Amino acid sequence: MKTDQTSKKIVVSLEKIEKKEHASFHTGVYKQQYFNGNWHYHPEFELLLIKEGAGTRLVGDHGEKFEVGDLVLLGSFLPHAWITDNNYLEEHPNKFCESIYVQFKKNIFGSSFVNIPELKGIRKILRLSSRGLKIDGQYKNQIISLLEEMPKENAFNQLIKLLKILNLVSISDYSILASENYLTENFQFKSHRMLKIHEYLMENYNQNIDIKTCAEMANMTLPSFCRYFKNETKMIFSDYLNHIRIDFSKRLLTNTDMAIKEIGYECGYNSVPYFNKQFKKIVGESPFKFRKSSREITT
Repeated sequence: MKTDQTSKKIVVSLEKIEKKEHASFHTGVYKQQYFNGNWHYHPEFELLLIKEGAGTRLVGDHGEKFEVGDLVLLGSFLPHAWITDNNYLEEHPNKFCESIYVQFKKNIFGSSFVNIPELKGIRKILRLSSRGLKIDGQYKNQIISLLEEMPKENAFNQLIKLLKILNLVSISDYSILASENYLTENFQFKSHRMLKIHEYLMENYNQNIDIKTCAEMANMTLPSFCRYFKNETKMIFSDYLNHIRIDFSKRLLTNTDMAIKEIGYECGYNSVPYFNKQFKKIVGESPFKFRKSSREITT
């Protein structure tokens, strides 16, 4: 989800991680006036530390406030976003939001990874990170120190520090963020073709999407694509698209103060009554009641 802090325009995307040539992972520093609120996912694992800034962190179907020192480990294909609070921007107009991150794939450790007994703990936390982990506890400061050193190191030392960090994470206290079935219910597909279609819908869900375009992407006739799509998802195309749109609208209703009308438009609905109708059909209650009840639960 990409949010312009003035227009609050939202876009969902699959993030392409740019790694240095011959590098198996990427580490860096993000420093801008605000975290851009880009709701995205990628095949890489990601460890991210907030150095400056405050706002709302979204991980899958979980949302909570973040501040300086927030440290999370995210698994592959797990959607996430950091949205800077407007209050923070107003109170700190001359400050930059900043994070340090490292992104890597599981195969960074080689084909023998699953058989190395000393890495048992790391295997466990990488598996758990499929739901997102917020890291706390007595080892957190050590992890932060190592992570802060990584961007300054050469590639070899970065890799050694990454192993040390993951080992410390494996013995740290942590909280699991997204619900247990979030990833399997939303991002498991039998074919690369279906994954490609899903990514297209995620990137363009707030636009007018023509099913014929998706059929062409799959190199199918329209009737064949409709049969294929329903077989893969157990839904017709329009219902699946509505589920994607309503899922993101729920995240915004729960974790932002955007007006319901604006959320409907940003999620691809040009008609507010139609947005309300689809929301109630899928969720079982109106957007207003959903927002009210979700906030009562958290207070």
